[in-house]
Amino acid sequence: MVELICTSFADHVVRMHRELQTQSAIYDFPKGKWFTPDPTGPDLSVAFHDQRAANASGPAAGPHGQMAQNIVLSYLAGGRILELKTVQINDELKIPRPCIDATNIGYNVEWSQELRLHESLHEYVSGAMLVHILRNGDFFDGIDMSAQIGDVIYDMSVGYDLKGIQHPRVCRFIEGMLDATSIIDAMRLQIPAQYKHLRDLEYPSTISRSITLSTFHGCPADEIERICEHLIETYNVNVIVKMNPPMLGKDQLEHLLLDVMGYKELKVHPPAYTSGLQFDESLDIVRRLDALAKKHGLRCGAKFSNTLEVANHRDFFTPDNEVMYLSGQPLYVLAMALTAKFRAEMDADVPITFSAGIDQKNFADTVACGIAPVTVCTDLLRPGGYARLPKYLNQLAADMNKLSATNIDEYVLKRCDDAAFTDPIQAGWHNTPTIAQQAAANPRYHRDKNDSVPKRIGSHLVVFDCITCDKCIPVCPNDANFTYPLAQQDFNYRDIIVSTDGQTRFSSDVQSMKIERSMQIANFGDYCNECGNCDTFCPEYGGPFIKKPTFFSRLGEFQQRRDHDGFYAKRTESQDTIQGRIEGNEYLLRIDRRTGNACFIDDQTEIHFDKTHAPIRAHLLSNGSSENVVNMKTYHTMRLLLEGILDTSRLNPINTLRYF
Repeated sequence: MVELICTSFADHVVRMHRELQTQSAIYDFPKGKWFTPDPTGPDLSVAFHDQRAANASGPAAGPHGQMAQNIVLSYLAGGRILELKTVQINDELKIPRPCIDATNIGYNVEWSQELRLHESLHEYVSGAMLVHILRNGDFFDGIDMSAQIGDVIYDMSVGYDLKGIQHPRVCRFIEGMLDATSIIDAMRLQIPAQYKHLRDLEYPSTISRSITLSTFHGCPADEIERICEHLIETYNVNVIVKMNPPMLGKDQLEHLLLDVMGYKELKVHPPAYTSGLQFDESLDIVRRLDALAKKHGLRCGAKFSNTLEVANHRDFFTPDNEVMYLSGQPLYVLAMALTAKFRAEMDADVPITFSAGIDQKNFADTVACGIAPVTVCTDLLRPGGYARLPKYLNQLAADMNKLSATNIDEYVLKRCDDAAFTDPIQAGWHNTPTIAQQAAANPRYHRDKNDSVPKRIGSHLVVFDCITCDKCIPVCPNDANFTYPLAQQDFNYRDIIVSTDGQTRFSSDVQSMKIERSMQIANFGDYCNECGNCDTFCPEYGGPFIKKPTFFSRLGEFQQRRDHDGFYAKRTESQDTIQGRIEGNEYLLRIDRRTGNACFIDDQTEIHFDKTHAPIRAHLLSNGSSENVVNMKTYHTMRLLLEGILDTSRLNPINTLRYF
């Protein structure tokens, strides 16, 4: 089973500062690609419930919102309303692997947090504290990020039924998000002495004051209402109810999906039409809940939309998955049509949020509907990753400048084709059906514009060397893939035969090893959930998360993952050590940092080398063997991996840990 491993807050602080100083990046995201707001540009800030965010963008409650580094990366990219990944009482899910298929339009079979509840709380608080450090430190070339109009808002997402949400463990999670004082105080103490000034920052104790309810498919309407009542009355939070595309009705949904957009190969899972919240029910529920929320000085609204359940017709996921969940371009059209239908029957001021197929070309249109937040998932899984998000905001600012709109309210009004609308809320309500109709008619959402797949070049990945296109690094939402330096070299070697008396001799076969690239790719096992997205966009076959070396930060994690080849590397004052598992076999290499001498151990032999890799002495570990052949390819592989991964000329998740 794949398990994500949380990094300590201290290690996050160290890495964030050291990586920025040495290579002008944070979590492999170059500073030149961060979103830096233009202080002379239009005001992009928006209202979200009773708070104001610096803009409407951010990650949806999916793979980009579950770990601390995800939260930091989303912020650096410009996200200011961050929807945190949905949590539920069942926090030991067995999610199939791979679980994300963003080949073109987007499918997935993952739906909830991949951490324990207490770990999710830890990650959300940790991420919020790291963002606070970014906003109050000199990370943006002198720009005072704390002076931005609007703030950073975190939105909780919980599911999936009343019993689970009322469970004491989920209650503790929500309470911890509402008041994280004790967690923050504990994390303050972890901050290393060289950054002790950060201990005195006034970290906000309330991480989130709103909840988006994700009941997914099949939850009865009355239970949804009771859950929202519970959240409003127990926790005094604003609530958003997530809507499902089948609420459009079978005829309209399939007309848009199959006839208009041409996705004839898709078959909606039949129970999706009848098992979940129905359209008329949604209107009644939101009206009653918003009235209840207003009595508490809060609001209740609707989110458009959940993913769409369709039959698994591809060979990407395992056949055990009868259904998969559609996202991306066609979902935008469906969700916008549902938004327009809902708004036509609902009070114009009911809060609406949106997350369905958002990208650079439709973000501004959706904002023009008076919707906030407008969050994204699938598009950030494509080449460029988080660096795609700043383009949304820059495009929005450019559109606002063209219309001479100085703020979002003015922009909404100026996008309205009816001058009679002078209230931005009413104008956004009016803009929605127009933009929905334009989206449905736009060929960019249709199948024939979205059926291409990433090209392969025919070669296969191996441990060292690839075309080093670096596509696998930004497409990973968790920052699990990274680069490390290694000197170019070309040498010959021969295996060594060790006899029972410890004598050594070289085999007759001469082999060669060649390192052609000065920069190599590796995988950080703590952050990799084997979603498969890096394989989708890698031009070579094999999958970076499979073929490239996987490193773990802790020996215990390396030892527990016996189903997965990988490595654990450590540096002390006297020696460098790497433990490895290659094709299921385990090895140990220790190198004396003073002399360069090495000790290499496989399952049968311990052999010592001088710094030129010539054998000094050896002995067999098993009495039952007459002799053993020491695989020198394995020795040199581990030696080179150790050399590269500990080279601090380029920082990575392993060599920035505190013992370096």
